[in-house]
Formats: sequence, structure tokens, C-alpha cells
Amino acid sequence: MKSEFTENVIEFIMKRNPIMQTEKMLGLVLIGLASASGAVGAEKSLDFWDEAPRLFTVANEKQSLYHDIDRRKRQTYKPAYFKVDHVDKQMGDLSVVYDAGKAGSAKTFGFVSSLWGGVWELDNQFSLNLHVKVKGSAPAGACTVALVDQSGKQATKTIATFGQDDWQQLQLPLAAFQAEDGFDFSKVAACRLKVELPKDALVWLDGIQFTKGETVIGVTDKPISQRMAEAEENRDVRVMEGFRLGGPHPTRKSLVAFRLMYLNEDLEKANELLLEHIEDQRKAKDLWCLITTQSYCRLYYMFSNRVGKFPGRMTPEVEKQLLAAIWERTHQKNDIHWARQSTWWMDGSHNHDLNAKVCNLLSSRIFMNEPDYKDRIYPDYGFGGAYHYGPAGYVEDLPDWKLRAEAGAGRASLKDGKEYNAEDHYEAWLAFIKEYFRERARRGFFLEANAGYMTYTMCFVESMYQLSGDEELHQVMDDFLTLFWAEWAQRQISGVQGGTKVRLKGLNGYNRMAPMGAWLLGGVGTGSAGGYWNVTSDYRLPKVVWQMALDREGMGEYAFISRGVGEEENLHPRPAGTERTLLCDTDSRFVKYCYMTPDYTLGLQMEHPDVVHSHLSITDRWQGMTFAQSPDSKIVFRMYPESERELPDNKKHSKGGGRGMKNLQHKNVQIIQVARNFLVINPDWFPGKSPLSQAQQIVAFYVGSDWDEKVEKDGWIFLRKADAYAALRPAIWDKEAEAKRRKEAGEKIQHGFNNAETAKMVAIHEKAYTWSTDSQYIELIDPYSPVILQAGRKANDGSFNDFMGQISSNPIALCQTVVPGYNTLIYQPFGAEGESLVFNGANNEIPRIDGTNLDYEHSMTFDSPYLKSEYKSGKVKIQYGGEELDLDFSDKPWWRNW
Repeated sequence: MKSEFTENVIEFIMKRNPIMQTEKMLGLVLIGLASASGAVGAEKSLDFWDEAPRLFTVANEKQSLYHDIDRRKRQTYKPAYFKVDHVDKQMGDLSVVYDAGKAGSAKTFGFVSSLWGGVWELDNQFSLNLHVKVKGSAPAGACTVALVDQSGKQATKTIATFGQDDWQQLQLPLAAFQAEDGFDFSKVAACRLKVELPKDALVWLDGIQFTKGETVIGVTDKPISQRMAEAEENRDVRVMEGFRLGGPHPTRKSLVAFRLMYLNEDLEKANELLLEHIEDQRKAKDLWCLITTQSYCRLYYMFSNRVGKFPGRMTPEVEKQLLAAIWERTHQKNDIHWARQSTWWMDGSHNHDLNAKVCNLLSSRIFMNEPDYKDRIYPDYGFGGAYHYGPAGYVEDLPDWKLRAEAGAGRASLKDGKEYNAEDHYEAWLAFIKEYFRERARRGFFLEANAGYMTYTMCFVESMYQLSGDEELHQVMDDFLTLFWAEWAQRQISGVQGGTKVRLKGLNGYNRMAPMGAWLLGGVGTGSAGGYWNVTSDYRLPKVVWQMALDREGMGEYAFISRGVGEEENLHPRPAGTERTLLCDTDSRFVKYCYMTPDYTLGLQMEHPDVVHSHLSITDRWQGMTFAQSPDSKIVFRMYPESERELPDNKKHSKGGGRGMKNLQHKNVQIIQVARNFLVINPDWFPGKSPLSQAQQIVAFYVGSDWDEKVEKDGWIFLRKADAYAALRPAIWDKEAEAKRRKEAGEKIQHGFNNAETAKMVAIHEKAYTWSTDSQYIELIDPYSPVILQAGRKANDGSFNDFMGQISSNPIALCQTVVPGYNTLIYQPFGAEGESLVFNGANNEIPRIDGTNLDYEHSMTFDSPYLKSEYKSGKVKIQYGGEELDLDFSDKPWWRNW
């Protein structure tokens, strides 16, 4: 007899994964669901970076291993004594390392069955399997393994040796455990390990599973059907715990109200806070806040008495005020004429633009069904985009200029003389939003790619999935979310995301997408602004995305190439009404390249020399290298003012370059240079700020201090973290050495143009960099120096010494152009027989790879072995681990309906 939960999970898996409809695969799911978390041994077992260290803790003799469980369920939790190791492992992507020396006197450590109250449903025919290794100044003593059931009773077994300096595989039959009277094998909640360890001991644990025949119940390494079943089974409690332990900041009163109403706690306080927030926002007049209108719409759909999922938690008076506030915040911005323009016209910034357009649809849907609002006529000024964005706007002596000033809009005249109500607006924005997301799937997602604002972006995306009220758009958004997370899975290692990012302040490659993804993979949630919408969503990842996200080792080494968006149209004068609008409706010549391995990511964006930037496309860009073994190990391109050179890292206004870049990447090699010139076209309302002058800025690479080895040799800086290597070299001419060489050779000293007697090659500077005061930044002595960054790994390149030797022997040369100091770099990264990279550091010549010009119009929107889509086709294929999924965003253009 299958439970209702089992039936629901089977229905979900079959819907999202057609391959599961076979009798064999369905049987595997039934086995997986039959024993709380069991699965068959034939399935590949996968780690989960966010869950694994949270399962472990230390305790004294009288403490339960659940004594600190609330801390471990917080999204912000950082384990003190446990971490993951991506190199020294036996199964999957990682092992868990226990720092016994750091833990001090605690001699008992172990792991629990679940963060969410589940148990291992065992019997004495199971075996406990694990891999263990101990390193320290002395051998480990005997270890007592104790299984603990829900009532606290134990079954124990002592083993004589415990991972002496090398990996030891243990298989412990539960029949050999000595059980206390009343111990229940079917309700085991934890496993304690008591072992005498040296004071400086490190303990590695991996592949922890309970097995019986072909049935596997994973602990650290779980079959994918077990992970999916557990995520579904624990979902409700994960939601409630996310709100209980991870509430929003107290100043975000609307979200505190949402939290209290969702938990059904202190409803009087919740309604009071929401009223206070509405009044606060009326006084502030901040109509472009990324949280307020969105949260108001969600509060309505979740708690209103008319249509709410949980009616009765919001008072009628508060509901009335909430509706009034939504109308006040949206009715002028919600212009039906702007819903008929290009989906690539973006007002102000990507996030504010999407926020406004999504809220236009949501609020229209609300009002078309509200008796007091459904017949109201919208202003529909037709002046253009970005109403209320910034100061009053343009007040020229034109018709209705007072109205324009009030609306804070542009110069367009789109009004058609007709009157439109909420239902009219809903239908217009519905068509617009469908095309908006289909276009992003066809051409390349968002301008602010993987920005620090992604929690807001995904909140808006998810609201279209959840709250649009239209089944077709719901399916479009379901597919879009799947594509979005499949793309994310291509270039992340344990949540640390590689490749280029925009508007990502600071140095962290982890950014805000990792916690969002972790939730979907069965991890912890939060009721804060960054997650309250995520944990209450009905979206589920399909199996193929689960597998890609958790099997970096299996995915191996590959390049992921994708088309970027955000190039501005080179258009003057700009269309009336776009004074605060970016015009991106063009085949953008941005190519994003990320080289992926299990040990590192290396990525950047390559731009055509004639590309047209906007103020956003060059803001706070992140590019460089991440290392699997530590999120703190990274190489990141940075710029900061000369005046801040001596400040510590946390005081620097360190940016990813507020200017154009000239970049080249081929496989695991990058050449990076600040563009000597580039074009920026801003909306009329935005100032055209000049980049910092050469004398005012430092161009650098942040490397931090988390390295196992750092060597300066032969003009290169070599860095190693675990089994991943990097070599970095600025490549400019050595003016003094070149003058000396030419003098000794009797050549003429070049002061201007080349002449027949001038040698073609010039000497390369042996140390074209300095170190910052804290030794965490490599600063270029010439800000326009091309910089080579080549990555390597032990699996391909042998030892670190082997890697350094190969790099030092790679052919490298600087060829003169016309003016001294302006040279072309030639580098062969794979030895004398390798492909040559030709990079003109003197001007905007297109780089060449083995004689072929770099292609800035890649034929694919998404291009990896596991995710493919031809540019603009809308046809997407996702495949990995025997799973395939086809998505189709190729429906006819929406404007043909007008």
C-alpha cells in the first residue's frame, strides 16, 4: 500500500521526468520511498555540499547530537569544526573533515539522520558502511560506534583501529552491535563516534551509508531518488523552520508581517506592523523599492480574505489599506502603452525594470477582480518609461507638462484616446511577460547576470510562476526556472559560481544564488527578504538538474560558452519616452566563457571591440578563477582608486572595472586587458561619467591569502590550492632592458615609429607588478598591461613543480607595433606544438586563436555538453546522467497579436 505522500512524489517525478515512467525506474522510486530514505545500490550516490557539514556535530557525554540543531538549520550557519574537502575523498564530490584539535576536549562526535526530524528505518540485517582516515601526531585509539534511537537507547560496537593515516573502509553489520533493551532499529536518529584522538587530529569521513543487499540509505552520499524523496517529504517542515529561524530584519515590517501571518502567530502584531509599513511607505514615497510592492502583492494573494491561501489572518481594515497602497504604488507606472514596446527596453536598471513590470501584471490581476477597483480607468499617460524613477523628470513647455512632472516620465506621445481598466492592463502585460521570458531563453537571460541582486530578480521571476493566474505563463515560467537552474549548474562547484558576473560588489564568487539553489536541493531556507518567496514556491527541480548540480566530479572538464545580453543600441537620437530606458534590442556581441573542472572554474566575458556598453554592462564586473577546495581561494580582476591603495581590503572601494575590457579565453587560458577605449551610451537622464584616469586608479588582481603554495618565478606568479593551480603574468616590455640590449647590439633606439633596423621582438618585463601592502593584491605597474592567467590541475598537469616548469617553457613573445611600449602578445599555452594566442595590447584588434579571429557571435545561446540551444531558436536540450529534458520557448512573437 503506497501512502498519499508516496503517490504525490511518484506523480511529481513522472511528470517532470518521463524516463521515470518505465516500470523499472518506478520500482526504484518505490524502493526509495519505502523505508523513509532508502534507494537501490545501482543508483549513483551524490554529496550535497550544504547538507553534509550540517549533519555533523560534537557533544559531551550527556548531550544529544541534536543539542545545537537549531543553529545548524539556520541558513547563515558556518560550522566551527566540520568542513568539506573536495580533494581527499573516496566517493562523490567531497568528504567531511572533523577538526578534532580545534574542537578541544570533546571526544564524542557524530552525525544525525536528518535536520528535519526523520529517522533511519533499519533492521539488524543492514550494515553501516563508511570510509575514514585520521591524521595527527599520534595514532587514533579504538572507536566505539553507537547508534541512537529516538528514545535515546543505543546499540554499540567497538572497532580496534580507526583510519590510521590512510583511508580505511569499514563495513559494520548491525547484527554485530550490542543493543540495549528496547532499542528500536526502525527509529535510529543518530550515530555517535567515541574515539581517543591526538590533540591535533583531523578526521576524514566519506561514503557513509546503510546498506542491505541492493538497498542503500545514504547519509553523506545519497542516491538521487533518496535525495528527491527526502526534499519532498521534509518540505513543509523546512518551510516552517526557515521562517522560525531565519526571519527578516525587523525594519522590513511588511516581511515581518508576512512571517507572522504565515506562522499564524501574533496576528494582531502582524496586522499592526503591516499598517505601519503602509504609512511609512506613503511618507517615504519610494515607489521603486525592490521589496515593497512585490511583498504587498504576495501578502494579498497569501492572506487576503477574498482570495488568500490563508484567509482570516489579515483583518478587513488592513486588507482595505493594503489594496489602496498597491493602487497608489502602481496606477501611474502601470501604463498599457509601455506594455506594447520591446521587452528589451529596460527602465533604470534590470531589477527595477523587472520589478515594475511584474508588479504591473500582479496588481492588474488583483484589481480586475476587486469590485471597488475593477472599473477604474488608468491614467495611461503614454509619456514613456520609469515613472517616479528619480527626480520629477522633464518639464519642458509641452502639452501636459505639469502631468509629466507629476508622473516623472518622458517625452513620448503614445496615448491612443482609449480608456483601459485593470483587465485590459492584465491582458496587455500577460502577453508582454510571456514574450519577455521566452526572449530571455532565446537570447541569454539578464543584463545583470548573476548579480548581487539575484535574490530580487528571482523573487520577480518566481512570482510570475506562482501568481500570474495564467496557465500558459505558469508553464513558460516553470520551463524558464528549469533552464535558469540548469544554466547555474553548468558553472558552479558546491554553490561557488564561476564565470562572469555583473553588479556583484566585493570579491565573493559565492553570491546569493547558492542559498537559493541549496533550498531547491533539499537544504535549509529562510524567511528573510532573500528567501521568503523561495520557500513558499511550488516549483521543483527536475531530476536532470539535481544530478548536474550535485555531480561536479561526474560532469568532468568542459567549456561552457553562452551568449550575453545587454549591448546597447548605437542610436541617436533615442526614441521619445526612453529618457530613463536602456535599449538592448540588438544581437549583443557579448560571449561568456567558463572553463569547468572538478577542481576550479575559470571564466570571463569577451566583447567585440565595437560593442556599445550601457552604464550597467560595465558596473562591478566579476571575472577570474575560483577553486573548489576553498571559497576563499580566488583570483579576481579588480580596480580601486590610487588614494585607497594603502587601505585594508575591507576598506577599499574595490570594483570589477567600471569600464570596457578586452578579454580572450581559450580553454583554461585567459588574457585580460583594460580596454584602451570603449563606447558607452546612456539614457538621456543618466550622466555620462568618465572612468578614472590612468593616474587615479590601480588595476590589480585580488588573490587573498588562502593558498597552499605561492611562488614567484620567471616573471610568473604561481598559486596552488590543493590540486588546482594558477599561473599569472602581466606581459609588458622591459624598457630599460630593451634599451640596453639595443645599445649593445648597435641598433638604433626607437623613439617613435619603427624602422627597418628595429628588431621585431622586445624584451618582456620580468616583474611587471607590485604587491599591495597586505600582499593580497597583485598590482600592475602599467594599468593597460595584458595579463595571462592559465589554470591547471593535478589530474592533467602532474605536480605543482611540473605545472610551473611547463608554464615557464611555454613560448611567449612581445612584438612591436608602431609606438614603443605598445605591443602584440603571442603566447602558446600548451607548449611549442600548442595553439598560439595572438593578442594586440596596443589597440582593439580582434584576438586570434591559432590564426582564427575570435568569434563574438557564437551560434549557440547555451553551449556545454549538457545544455544546448541554438541562438534565438528557443529550443533547449538538457541532458545528463541518462536523463533528458527538452524545453521550447519558440512561440510566435507576442506583438503579432496587436
